[in-house]
Amino acid sequence: MPLFTKLLHDALLTELSAVTPIIVLLLGVGLTTAIVQALFQIEDTAFSLLPKILVMVAIAVFGGFGALQAFDGLAILWISHAPNLVYHAWS
Repeated sequence: MPLFTKLLHDALLTELSAVTPIIVLLLGVGLTTAIVQALFQIEDTAFSLLPKILVMVAIAVFGGFGALQAFDGLAILWISHAPNLVYHAWS
């Protein structure tokens, strides 16, 4: 497997592992909010947006479940392999 393909594969796996917990959490909040709205027949859009905004702020404050560390590791991996990519034969 060429090096650039391996690095692309690692980048996609890092992105998936970093973003999946955030998406699952927001999906749970949105589903819970939708159920409460349907149960009590609330049609206020602020009621549906406010919990998601609060959760996004909390995720940003607490570092996003280690997403920053995952992307930091990916950057270190790419920087360490940069010389090999520059001098690599592309044909």
